[in-house]
Amino acid sequence: MAGTIELNLNDMKNIDVGEQAKNIVSNISEAFSNAMQKGAETFKLPDNISDKVKETFQKIDFKEIGNSTALQALKTGMKNLGINSSTFNSLKDIFEAIKSGDIKKGLSSGLNVAISALKIPSVAKTILKNGKNLILDTTFEDELKSIMKKQQNTISRINKKCIQMEEAFKSNDTKALDKTYKSLKSDVEKVMPIQNVINKGTSMLNRYELYKNKGYTSLTDEEIELCNKIS
Repeated sequence: MAGTIELNLNDMKNIDVGEQAKNIVSNISEAFSNAMQKGAETFKLPDNISDKVKETFQKIDFKEIGNSTALQALKTGMKNLGINSSTFNSLKDIFEAIKSGDIKKGLSSGLNVAISALKIPSVAKTILKNGKNLILDTTFEDELKSIMKKQQNTISRINKKCIQMEEAFKSNDTKALDKTYKSLKSDVEKVMPIQNVINKGTSMLNRYELYKNKGYTSLTDEEIELCNKIS
């Protein structure tokens, strides 16, 4: 379906959404795809065309639709709210921008285009177009809430692990440092990079690397400050 949806981003192409929001756009795309795949099982289709319609429906590239639409909604929302990437301080800020950009309306329009292009009976297209609204209002909302909860849980873990590493540094507990470093690195790599949280996590990773390279010798205040600056 790559050529069926044309999104006009020319007037917003110079707006930088920031690295901290790109992962959310990707996750929303994933949530949208999951919601549509699950929702497809609930469509009430005539028995004689049900299997064919569902099989054809599975071929739609929902991730592409979701990614393009979420990016447009985010950029539109940023303009509506008068913000830029540096003002994103929480997940709530990003979701508010996306909602302000009318994400559901964009997804609904994208689905209309995709469904219209399907080679299936018109009665089936009507059922799919009507059913998509229910999916966007229920399954998609549930998927978004799940994403936000997972991101918040990961951010919470990062904060706790930073505290654990701080204590391990103080007690020179190399075993605890090795264990927490690996776990923290995994979370930092997968979490939506809200800048202040990621900087904190990256700074701690830098401290560990320097600490290890020095032969597990405590860092000076100047070295700790340097780790903070290059986070």
